[in-house]
Amino acid sequence: MSAEPAPVHVPEALAPLFAQNPGALDLLRAARVGLQSASGLAPAQVELVTLAALTAVGAPTGSFAVHVQRARRLGLTEKQVWGVLEALAVIVGVPRLVNAAPAVAAALAEFAEGADDEAH
Repeated sequence: MSAEPAPVHVPEALAPLFAQNPGALDLLRAARVGLQSASGLAPAQVELVTLAALTAVGAPTGSFAVHVQRARRLGLTEKQVWGVLEALAVIVGVPRLVNAAPAVAAALAEFAEGADDEAH
């Protein structure tokens, strides 16, 4: 299991922004790595916190895909991933769960398919 800090995934929609200032992406990556290291949290814990934040802000499906799959690669179970949404239900409300649940389900299914492919 990788203990590397989560990479900064750059959605295609942001490519024009970073094309204008390519150094900004390196700064963002350095800040993320530095802050995650300084947090004292294990990489798997960082992913749980990240999933909670993504749910709270109504993040796009692609963000969930990156972090759910990373959480699973770090050894978190499907139950733990779903547990994030369960723990947040009364805090963030149903509209945020309606956004997050299908994205989490799709990411977990994609991870499982990849694991099946690797087993063959």
